[in-house]
Amino acid sequence: MSPAPTTQDPAAAGRRLQLTRAAQWFAGTQDDPYALVLRAEATDPAPYEERIRAHGPLFRSDLLDTWVTASRAVADEVIASPAFDGLTADGRRPGARELPLSGTALDADRATCARFGALTAWGGPLLSAPHEQALRESAERLAHALLDGMEAALAADGTVDLVDAYARRLPAQVLREQLGVTEEAAAAFDDALAGCRRTLDGVLCPQLLPDAVAGARAEAALTAVLASVLRGTEAGRTPDAVAAARTLAVGAAEPTATLVGNAVQELLARPAQWARLVGDPRLAAAAVTETLRVAPPVRLERRVAREDTQVAGQRIPAGGSVVVLVAAVNRAPAPAPAAADGGAPTTPHAGGTPAPFDLTRPVTAPGPFGLPGDLHFRLGGPLVGTVAEAALGALAARLPGLRAAGPATRRRRSPVLHGHARLPVAAARTARDLPATAPRN
Repeated sequence: MSPAPTTQDPAAAGRRLQLTRAAQWFAGTQDDPYALVLRAEATDPAPYEERIRAHGPLFRSDLLDTWVTASRAVADEVIASPAFDGLTADGRRPGARELPLSGTALDADRATCARFGALTAWGGPLLSAPHEQALRESAERLAHALLDGMEAALAADGTVDLVDAYARRLPAQVLREQLGVTEEAAAAFDDALAGCRRTLDGVLCPQLLPDAVAGARAEAALTAVLASVLRGTEAGRTPDAVAAARTLAVGAAEPTATLVGNAVQELLARPAQWARLVGDPRLAAAAVTETLRVAPPVRLERRVAREDTQVAGQRIPAGGSVVVLVAAVNRAPAPAPAAADGGAPTTPHAGGTPAPFDLTRPVTAPGPFGLPGDLHFRLGGPLVGTVAEAALGALAARLPGLRAAGPATRRRRSPVLHGHARLPVAAARTARDLPATAPRN
């Protein structure tokens, strides 16, 4: 769990990144749908994901030497099976050679994350909140403080970038408070954490060399800040403390920002749903669940076989990778519920056609597949959901007239997060300007 290397020969790393990008691009020219997902131009990847589903429970990308699935059953099996892990049997990250400078903050196997989990549990040595409610109250307080500034910016300029002004700042502030980052170290912590925003995408998609170098340096800076903060504390005397704090921070910050941005975009595109949340901010939890279902903040999850194993009738050799298409998994057909009159089961939604975004949807099991809890999201998953819920509830309470102020743009080379580059919003100043509440899904 050493910091990301920053002393590699940049020219050599750049050539390797270019070669990997060229391989993915070439596979795309051969009409490999997984390669087209990884190209991550700013377009919706759903059509490519649906092509992968059409190949059956497991699609083999021969050119990229990876199995890919859009099946919920296969996804559940891979995530749960001890035969699959985040690292190879000898402790290496798959793709480390092809993707230099991609960071090490999220390199962990199940055993490592189990150790980290003891440090980042509620009220544990690293996380100050004794329970989820305490974290929610802290996040709500910090959200309202940020909204004070956002309201002022809206009054002055008319529009703001929701991601820059709110969605990314809130998880950083929550993490700062929970990890005990001092005021003196706050700016360095925030800058380093923001610099790590491409870490998840860099695990599967080569970033531009300047971005890759900047990300590696940011991860090293984050490690240094956390080591300084924890030095002399009881938690700091634990060998894994700095690595656990770094994994928690990097694994939670950008997925939270992406989840909040995705939720706001989905809600503002459906005025009736936004009006429901404004009328009852307690529906923020439902908004988080619905967004995890239709626009999850982490769209790709890779696991590597530590031993020869079988999945969906396919032999996966030791070292073989399986990538789960999280968003596509949530569009997969669900088992049909029995009819209310005891007759034949009702027809489930077809794969590729998700049920409409609806804050009043009854809670059913299983919930949406997303933020799998076996690896780094075992640490950050509860924080991601809780902070996003607080962010959406505060936003609806404070800015009921929020509306889109232009097209949202997504970052390129972001196949994992499909993260926002910009999400411009404005706010109505009078009741007459509030969004229409006519039903629309």
